[in-house]
Amino acid sequence: MGGVFWKIQDYNPMSKRKIIIIASVFATILLLGAGGFYILKIKNVETPRRDVSATTQEKNYFEINDELAGVYFKIGKNFERMPARELQLKNPSFIYGFSAKDDVGVGCFISQTKREKEGQVTVGDLRDGVFSQLQKIDANAKIDAAKVIEVGENSNKGARLEMSYVEGEKTPMVQWEVVGITARTATFAFCTSPKAVLDLYQEDLNLFLDSVRIK
Repeated sequence: MGGVFWKIQDYNPMSKRKIIIIASVFATILLLGAGGFYILKIKNVETPRRDVSATTQEKNYFEINDELAGVYFKIGKNFERMPARELQLKNPSFIYGFSAKDDVGVGCFISQTKREKEGQVTVGDLRDGVFSQLQKIDANAKIDAAKVIEVGENSNKGARLEMSYVEGEKTPMVQWEVVGITARTATFAFCTSPKAVLDLYQEDLNLFLDSVRIK
């Protein structure tokens, strides 16, 4: 009985409660530590970066590749294509015509004719031929700039001219033109604009003329 009595007396409920409390605190610390590690791990994961270079930007121009006529060019979306009937009334040799949406006085055209004679034609001949046609509209027309350019494959050389004239004795105008030939055709790509609004459309005119390729 003495031994049993000692064991009963030695049992202390408060000690067991302390053990339970300590175990609970320790478990809570472990859980908080694991949670903190998980949060830190999430924070350290890099957010996937967007590949900007792979983003396709919408073009602000149309591309036209006419295999039959042998011409390629770009035209800005600020322009709209003229109806075929209207174009033919302007000139039967016009194959393309576009006018600015906000100003019908600004236009870009492509004219093409068959070559009547074979043989070599110099860039100077092309320049002089284009300018002589403009002088029929205004005898005082002038060439503001002219240069030799490549207009197609096999180093096909052409001429680019920037000319000015007066239309109807009232309106100062500019005509920028690219001309080139092949063995079969002569192709003329040009834009006309009143000088007063040239700054507004200069970028569109250059886009068109710089892109022209004759095949």
